[in-house]
Parts: sequence; structure tokens; C-alpha cells
Amino acid sequence: MNTTLTDAVFAAATTSTRWTSTNLGPRTEVSHAGYTWTVQLPAEGTGVARITGRDGYGGAEFLDVAATAAQTVGIVDAACAVTRNAARGAVAPSWPVFTLQRWDWDSDSWETKAEYTSERGEGNAQFAVSSERASGTGPIRLLKDGVPVFADNPATYYADQDY
Repeated sequence: MNTTLTDAVFAAATTSTRWTSTNLGPRTEVSHAGYTWTVQLPAEGTGVARITGRDGYGGAEFLDVAATAAQTVGIVDAACAVTRNAARGAVAPSWPVFTLQRWDWDSDSWETKAEYTSERGEGNAQFAVSSERASGTGPIRLLKDGVPVFADNPATYYADQDY
């Protein structure tokens, strides 16, 4: 597996704020490169973090990719921070809201087509964008918490398309 890709997944795990306790050890899921990746810490408290799988549009894939000791330290810190905050009664962070909008030619304005707000919100939003692109419904844009991630320009949309 590509080292740059796995390094990015492990880096994302160091900022994860949602951890689940399992009999295999603490686990988190992070979104990166169109997949939801599962990162697992060892149950016995010794060893390194591992990417144990990824889930995407094509289905799930089981993996076993070990982190370095340095990467594991950052991931353990993230898991411990969440545990400490939970013990203090801190409220878990909310998921970002991804809003998919389509250009409405009749009203000359953006119309909200769907909102995605769960743990898999970003992946679902990216899938919806791909579906809209494949169906050729016209200009679309994607917002994350109200801030544009990308937007087609309605004035030049059809000129920009390859037919």
C-alpha cells in the first residue's frame, strides 16, 4: 500500500475525536481519499496502531498496515484525550454538515438537493457528487458547514463540459 496514503490516514487518526472501545482495543474511523479507514490500537497496550480496513463505494476491504512507533504515539494521545474529555463530561463534537446544491435555471439560484451529517457524511456527499456528475444534471456545488468545497460556474458550465 502507498506509504503517502497510509501516512495521511495515520495523521488523520491523530486528530480523531471519536473512539470506540472494543475487545481488540480502541478503534476510530477516519475519512480520507474517498474511503472510511479503520485504525485500531492494540488491546494489551503494547504494539503499534494498525489500519485494519477501509470502506468505500466498492465495498469493504480488510487490511493490516502497521504504523510506526512515532505515529502510534500521536494516535494514542488522540485516544487518551477523548477518554479524558469523556470522563469530564465533555460533549462529543458534532459532525460537519455537507450540503449538496444544484443550480436551478428557473430561479437563477442554488437549490439544496441533500444534506449529509453522519459519521459517513463526507463519503456519502462525495458519492452523491459523483452520481450527479454521471447523470449530467447541470452545475452543482458542495458546501461543508456552509463554506464551499467546490462549485461549478453556471455561466460557463456547458462550455466547460466535454461532450
